[in-house]
Amino acid sequence: MAGMVRRWLAAAVVVLLVAAGARAEVGRSLKHRVWLLGGLPDEATLTALRAAGVDGLVLPVGQVQLAEGASRFTLSPLPDLTGLAGWSVTALVWVEGGDKVGGDPGTFAAQFAPVQRSLPGGSGLLLASKRFSPGVVEFATGAARKLRQTVELALPASELAQHVPRGGWEVVQAVAVAFGNPPALAFPPSTLQDDLTALDGLDAGRVRYRVAIVVAPRATPPPGPAGATLTTIVGGETSIYRPGERGDVFLLRKPVNWGGVPVDANQSITVELVDTARYNRDLGLLLRPVRPGLEGWDTVGLPAPEPTLGMSREAFLEYLQGGSPSPKPEVAVEWPGPTAMRVSLVNPTPQASALASTSNWVEVRFEGTEVRDVQLGDFSGMEYGRPEGGVWHRTVVRDATALRFYLTFIPPRARIAGCLVTFLSRPRGVWAAWAVRLGDGSEVTGSLEPVPLTTR
Repeated sequence: MAGMVRRWLAAAVVVLLVAAGARAEVGRSLKHRVWLLGGLPDEATLTALRAAGVDGLVLPVGQVQLAEGASRFTLSPLPDLTGLAGWSVTALVWVEGGDKVGGDPGTFAAQFAPVQRSLPGGSGLLLASKRFSPGVVEFATGAARKLRQTVELALPASELAQHVPRGGWEVVQAVAVAFGNPPALAFPPSTLQDDLTALDGLDAGRVRYRVAIVVAPRATPPPGPAGATLTTIVGGETSIYRPGERGDVFLLRKPVNWGGVPVDANQSITVELVDTARYNRDLGLLLRPVRPGLEGWDTVGLPAPEPTLGMSREAFLEYLQGGSPSPKPEVAVEWPGPTAMRVSLVNPTPQASALASTSNWVEVRFEGTEVRDVQLGDFSGMEYGRPEGGVWHRTVVRDATALRFYLTFIPPRARIAGCLVTFLSRPRGVWAAWAVRLGDGSEVTGSLEPVPLTTR
């Protein structure tokens, strides 16, 4: 954790606006856990998580259905736990039901105890419910007393703040599901302001709590077991893109293989994603200012390896180890002839852009000639323009001194195949810049750099 705080401070991404003494206290006390919703990762990933400052793991072990005076605990198949030796592991049990009934915590405790003993690291228990109800709190309290330990209870942040008593529950620690993408796990949607208000309320009520940030993606229809990536559906020949009320919508022009599931033309695919920039923003909102009740945070869902939807495992680990939350693309220019220029955009990083209609672009400025012809290649669109005083002005081809090439999405570790620009004569000078839209709503722009006028 100390290494992570140093990285945030050095990068000026997440600034802890407190005195040096308080900053040391935060670095000493906050703990970061990762929920392993997709199964147990390999040894190399576990080693990388530890090196990146992750303090503990949350392992799903089953679900419990609450009824009047009864509880039905269903155990999930558990993986080989040998690789978790040396880790602090918390068992996760999803809670269903419990609107007005507290189930049978005694029977549940007796059933859960053998599972707990099989887990390494003095396993704790985290109960997670997608809605608040008095019965769920009653059940968690009863289970804590039967197990003779504090039990954690994860609930939507706004509902938690409305119902938790001042000072918190006696034997139940609150975990607020906030920020990120809660609907991906069927938690109710919320706004940033809703979550910030809820956390402020918990602090005002002197409640000790953790925050769980869901980074899992959500897609409708869901992709098949082969997994999916945005590159499958992004592109003018494949789909029509538009921002949706919740998520991004792609109306398919032609059929696609969506992770092993066929989706026909004229059908829509909607995605709600958390990229690294959005995760970074959420951590900033969580840690600024230092919250007196906060004891740590959970990343809910270890991201899948590339290629995947949203933040990949490679992007997540690079970020935790001090990397940038945004891509750092490069403009590559080749000259097939003295008046022909091929322009590509290369993203060597595991970070990706957000989806956008006109905020991801490459700009090429030129002097001493006019444009004869443009072939777009893999770019989604273009404009002719005359930049003046740092402002882009659209114009017609004969008056243009610059071109902008647009991209709906810049994938990780990708090269956007070059567009071909043909001039009437050899230009006296060429310069290039780029801009990227990020998942937190911000934009990053590269500086205008001269392009060598070399001929291949």
